Amino acid sequence: MSDTPTAEAGVVEPPAKIDPRYYIEGASWEHDVARRNRNSRALAWIVAGVMTIVAVGSLGALALLVPLKTYEPYMVVVDRASGFVEVKRPMAEGPLTQDEAVTTFNVVRYIKARETYDPRALKDNFDLAQLLATGDAARELTEIYSPANPQNPVKIYGSNTEVTVSVKSVTFPNNRTALVRFSTDEKTATSITTRNWVSLVRFRYTSAPMRNEYRFDNPLGFQVLEYRRDQETAPSPGTAGAQRS
Repeated sequence: MSDTPTAEAGVVEPPAKIDPRYYIEGASWEHDVARRNRNSRALAWIVAGVMTIVAVGSLGALALLVPLKTYEPYMVVVDRASGFVEVKRPMAEGPLTQDEAVTTFNVVRYIKARETYDPRALKDNFDLAQLLATGDAARELTEIYSPANPQNPVKIYGSNTEVTVSVKSVTFPNNRTALVRFSTDEKTATSITTRNWVSLVRFRYTSAPMRNEYRFDNPLGFQVLEYRRDQETAPSPGTAGAQRS
């Protein structure tokens, strides 16, 4: 027979003793998990709070900016004969502002002085146009009336022709540019020829020193810097004395 001891039938051995460190480590792990959960929830609430503040601030800023956004309707006019598109001034109630009115006056004054041809007032118109111009605009006008220029209006028109100017509209694409639509009537003893033009006028106001006699005629220092004229439609001949619409 074997000498090895064996458990008798029906006898249950007691469970092995559990190491106390097992419980300590389990409690520590549970504590760490709970702490991480609390930290995650706290971080989530902080992020949510910050995003809420940002969203509310953005909505507040947008609400403050909404009244500043305005829409200004403009009238666009298309000339049937030339296809020229012109943007009128904003469709706001009330007259022109003081600055617009003064600038419109100066622009029209320059156009009429430069484009009018009247043998009796030739020097006065030339001097006024030069007074209201500088740079390229003044130089080009001097070249036009140079005796060496074969297209000098004096050589073309002589003393028996007059050219009068009728301004149709003045608009301002910006505060230093004017777009002017006008017509000229070239009158002789027997005929009248009407031409339609559009001119782009770049201008400024200067406070540079000026002689007193110049200040009397140009007190605000209005100066045309660049002037470009283009013909809109073909000339429209007529008979002197005939009524035209």
